[in-house]
Amino acid sequence: MSYWSQMYPRRPKAERLEVKNGEVRFESLMSKKLSDKDRKFAESLKRQFEDGGKLSPKQIECVEKMEQRYSPASQLKRERWAQSYKADHRETALIVARYYRTTQYFRDLATKVLLDEDFIPTERQFVAMTSNKYAKKAIATATEPPAFPVGSICKVRANNNLVPQRDLHNQMALVMKNHPIGLHASSTLLVNGVQVKLQDRCLKSTKSKK
Repeated sequence: MSYWSQMYPRRPKAERLEVKNGEVRFESLMSKKLSDKDRKFAESLKRQFEDGGKLSPKQIECVEKMEQRYSPASQLKRERWAQSYKADHRETALIVARYYRTTQYFRDLATKVLLDEDFIPTERQFVAMTSNKYAKKAIATATEPPAFPVGSICKVRANNNLVPQRDLHNQMALVMKNHPIGLHASSTLLVNGVQVKLQDRCLKSTKSKK
């Protein structure tokens, strides 16, 4: 055996198995409304099957998964989810998508949710995007009443970590606009005749505690 063969042995060819009722199964699969990605993959597998009537175990597993994904039961489940999403979940998805557009996570999915009204994420995508602790915080921020509604008077906290602009510390402020987006709600304030934007956690009530 040559040195090259010892150092770089050829990989054994993958096992090839017959696909039971392959012709009928591929015909049925290709007749369904597949996604562009799945259709291209299915066409590739179909060509390989037609060449020799066999596929690798991994390829057969992929065929079985697509058959399951596009079965009548799975199709019905997706249709019901689409109806449920439009009626009950789209507003939640929009809230979370606005938050994620400012981060490095779920950005592609968030962009589709925000820019394409007809786009419907899968139920799995929706749960992953909305059920983590950051998403729940963003949802709470957007749906809970503002701590300082428009027109209310508040006071800027004297906290260097929250408010690095020391000239704002302990200053009275008039709330001009609320911004319930992100992990922390914020507000546009009028302070000494100048408009500034601060997170609501930087503010406190002017009423003294009893």
